[in-house]
Amino acid sequence: MSKKSILIADDDATFRLAMVKRCRTLVSQVLTAADGAQAMQSVSQDRPDLMILDINMPSGNGLDVAERLLQDPKIPPVPVIFCTGRSDPETLERCRSLGAICVVKDGDTWSKLLPVICRILGLTADIAVGTPIPAPALVPTPAPVPEPHKPKTLPRLLFVDDDPDLRRAMQIRLRACEVDVVVAGNAMQALWMAVNDAPDIVVTDYYMPQGSGEYLISRLRAVPSLKDLPAILLTGAGTRDFAMERRFLGEYNVSAVLYKPLNFDALLETLSRSIPVNADVWKAASKMRRR
Repeated sequence: MSKKSILIADDDATFRLAMVKRCRTLVSQVLTAADGAQAMQSVSQDRPDLMILDINMPSGNGLDVAERLLQDPKIPPVPVIFCTGRSDPETLERCRSLGAICVVKDGDTWSKLLPVICRILGLTADIAVGTPIPAPALVPTPAPVPEPHKPKTLPRLLFVDDDPDLRRAMQIRLRACEVDVVVAGNAMQALWMAVNDAPDIVVTDYYMPQGSGEYLISRLRAVPSLKDLPAILLTGAGTRDFAMERRFLGEYNVSAVLYKPLNFDALLETLSRSIPVNADVWKAASKMRRR
């Protein structure tokens, strides 16, 4: 059983009790809250490792609660799973825009929640739920069989920019260089995506309408598991800003500060210091364009 903790915030007492029983098979501490205000207080005081949060609650809509927690610099971001009876497109879109995980309540809720909980907390589902492990049978050792070919695991990059055209261009180019790219359109969405499913590196714009790149990187540095996450800052400053570079390279420990319009070769060179990048496709395409 893991020593980590889970906070269950839901105004339905029956659902809370059922979830407490289930979650106690996974972690040593299960906390509960019956409304949004209690959830805010518990996160501030108890600092759980994961919060399972209902959306329709008294004293604070669950989405609003989660947004306020993300915006509070005194509280390290907590991974959140929204577990709700609402499945309307507006609710699901708002969850998606935040980069949050949403599980709709139905008769199969726990089977959908369990793998997500295990992934976020780093648990093994079979062992966590107490599935017995049979003793090995006393049979002759078979001849070794070659392992099947496993698909290559690509490094994951989180690209954050409010320009949808640039996000799409980066996805196409970087995927051609064997990098798995996920994108976010604002800092809050990116923060949630990074907390719930840690990427290998983040590349973020500085100037964005809903939270700057500085906000994002400073909040990432407050999360113990993400404090050393490699980060690259992009800025559209007209001239080179040496003061900004010193601050971000020093205080926030970013890998580089790059300027727009973005030089893709410079980005690849910087990325290669932190993750494996196959630039052959890009180099070949560049040669073709110069002909």
